[in-house]
Amino acid sequence: MKINFEKRKGKAKDMYKVGNVIKDITDTLYLVVGNNDHGYALVNLTDNNVTEKFSTLEGLANVYGDKDDVLVKAEINVF
Repeated sequence: MKINFEKRKGKAKDMYKVGNVIKDITDTLYLVVGNNDHGYALVNLTDNNVTEKFSTLEGLANVYGDKDDVLVKAEINVF
């Protein structure tokens, strides 16, 4: 994965969208995953753990979102 740490601060509810990569205050990276049928969660890209599922992205952002979160511009290259 190629990562460009272009800082994009904003409201958590706007950052927590499927496919977005988010960096928290501890520099841990999370990928937002899910869909309407199975729920939404975060994949911790540092240790490969997955959070609990939420039925909405808003619920996910309410529990895990923080004012210090940063939206990361990330490009995934698979070889």
